[in-house]
Amino acid sequence: MSDQTNESERPPLALPDNPNLDWLRKQAKRRLDELRVAQPAAQLADAQFDVAKQYGFSSWRALKAHVDALSIDGQLSQAARDGDVRTLESLLDAHPDKLTLGLKPYGMTLLHVAAQHGRLRVVDLLLERGIDVNARESGDNTYAMHWAAAGGHLDVVRRLADAGGDVIGHGDDHELEVIGWATCWNRCDDDAHRAVAEFLTGRGAHHHIFSAIALDLGDEVRRIVSRDPRALNQRMSRNENNQLPLHFAVRMNRRAMVELLLELGADPLGPDGSGMTVAAYAESPDRDLAVMERIRDMTSAELLSAERGHRVPRSNAMDLVAALALSDWPRAETLVRDSPHLLGHEATSAGVLHLMAKRGATDAVRWLIERGIEVDARWAHWDSEVTAMHLAILANHPDIVRLLLDAGADPTIRDTKHDSDARGWAEFFGRGTIVEMIDAQR
Repeated sequence: MSDQTNESERPPLALPDNPNLDWLRKQAKRRLDELRVAQPAAQLADAQFDVAKQYGFSSWRALKAHVDALSIDGQLSQAARDGDVRTLESLLDAHPDKLTLGLKPYGMTLLHVAAQHGRLRVVDLLLERGIDVNARESGDNTYAMHWAAAGGHLDVVRRLADAGGDVIGHGDDHELEVIGWATCWNRCDDDAHRAVAEFLTGRGAHHHIFSAIALDLGDEVRRIVSRDPRALNQRMSRNENNQLPLHFAVRMNRRAMVELLLELGADPLGPDGSGMTVAAYAESPDRDLAVMERIRDMTSAELLSAERGHRVPRSNAMDLVAALALSDWPRAETLVRDSPHLLGHEATSAGVLHLMAKRGATDAVRWLIERGIEVDARWAHWDSEVTAMHLAILANHPDIVRLLLDAGADPTIRDTKHDSDARGWAEFFGRGTIVEMIDAQR
């Protein structure tokens, strides 16, 4: 900024997110009162100059111009968001150079804003004025098309495509392309998003394995895997913790897709980028049953082999997780009898109780408690160490919270990322019943 000072004595103060002229004037008046304590003859211009220097500008005029520009940007953004075509048109008439502005913090264009909120008339206006339909923002490296697709705004997607918009959109930071933005977020499987996906494929886009899973397109999944079996091991971006297709199917609660992926050869024990198996993605007892059944089959083969070889079975925590998830109590009893460590440190390090709590497996949690599993242990759930109670709250399983409290679990233990106890998690996720439960326990 050419009008900013180069003073090195102290770094300039940062302006608030939404400064305005009234705020600046009040700042200057307060500064004038301070100056007059030592300099009774000080004038408003002196205070204004002092305020400008504090924020790194060479003059009050330069600071005022900067805030004016911010204010105009804010008005433009608001008009695009609200679909206020008249205001937007007036502002662009007065400030034609603002057509190409990049909004903070990631450089979204006005077209991105309008597309995200489904404002077709604003999109029409901006395109008529020559805005670049394929301009990218710097946060997720997306077009406006990505955001229109994510919102299920078919009319906007069609208009952008008709104006030369890229319907594929390769290169976004989530590595999902436009069709993935239309389908792969939570709640993106309704009629509106399906219509967007159909439109995109009609204009030349192609499903990848994640968009096909999201829409329950079994034939498409088969075709993709037949063409390239490596698709079963394709990973999502780091933003999604490098999930495999099987993780994604469980997270999106696509049970038919879970079964199909296993049939096609997906690894039921495959880890995501943090080493988590599919079990970490299940927030209800039935999401991943096909996976648990496949693991049980593997356990059965190992137990049979051990019996034939007159040796101790090589069992691990996932064998116990599968047995508990399937309510296979005889198998669970056999496992802990032959391998007592499965209820000790290994159970804690693998999060057996935590996984059962997250999926709402009440009988399994009770079974573990009755056999003395540590109820207050913290376990690394991706980027935070949490208790089983934290995860029961996350997935909204009050019955599990009650079981844990009755077993003496401590609700004041804090997680390592948010430094929050069970009550704090319950408040954050809006679990009023659980808040009352915890308060009653104190």
